[in-house]
Amino acid sequence: MNKLAKLTTSEQILIAITVLVIIFGAYSLLRFIPKYQDITSLERSAETTARKLLKARIPNEPDQDVQQLISQLDDQEQAMTLISNMATSVQQRLAPIDSQELRVLVSQLARDLKVRITANERIEGKAPAVKVIAQKKRKKKSTTKIESTKDIALPASYSWLDRMAPSTLYYRPLQRIELVGQYRSIRAFIQELDNLPWQVTVVRLKIEQQAITPLRGYAQALKTELVLAL
Repeated sequence: MNKLAKLTTSEQILIAITVLVIIFGAYSLLRFIPKYQDITSLERSAETTARKLLKARIPNEPDQDVQQLISQLDDQEQAMTLISNMATSVQQRLAPIDSQELRVLVSQLARDLKVRITANERIEGKAPAVKVIAQKKRKKKSTTKIESTKDIALPASYSWLDRMAPSTLYYRPLQRIELVGQYRSIRAFIQELDNLPWQVTVVRLKIEQQAITPLRGYAQALKTELVLAL
C-alpha cells in the first residue's frame, strides 16, 4: 500500500485500467469458449448435412404426367361402373331361387314346339363341391367362429354343375330334363329358351338317336338330355 501511495495519480489510474482490462478479458474468455464450441458444432453439423445433400439421389420425374394418370384412373372407374351395371342387369334377369313359374314356362315351351318331356327333375351339384366346402370348414375350426361357407368360388377345373352347387358363388337351381322330338323342334326349343322372361342357361347337352327306326318319310326322333340353370 505504501508503494501504491507513492505512485502518482496518473500511474494509479493506469494500473486500475490495466486491472479492469485483465478482469474483463478473463470474463469474456470464459463466456466465449462455450459459445465458440457451440458455433463449431453447428458448423460441423451444417457441413455434414451439406455433404448428405450432395450425395442424395433426386428421384426421376414420372414417365407419365399427372393428367395422363388421372385420365387412366377415370377410364378404370368407368370400366368398373360398366361392369357393375352389367352385373346388376344380369341379376335382374335371374328368376327367384324358389320360383316355380320359370319351370312351368319351360314345360309350356316344350309343348308349344311339339317336344315331349320324358323326365323333369331338380338336381344339385356333385360331391367334389361338397368336399371342398367341408375342407374349408375344417380349416376354420381353429378360429373362435367358423365363417359362413356361402359364396365359395370353386376353381375353373370344376364343371359348371359343381360350380353352381349350393353354397357356391355361382349357385343357381339346376333342372335336368329329357326331351324326345325331331332335330328342328329340339333346336327351336333350345333357341327359344333365350326369349323367356328370365335367364335360362344350358349347362349340359347330350343328344342321341332313338332306338326305334322311323317310318319311311319321317325324320329320326332324337333323345336329348338338358341340364338347365334357372
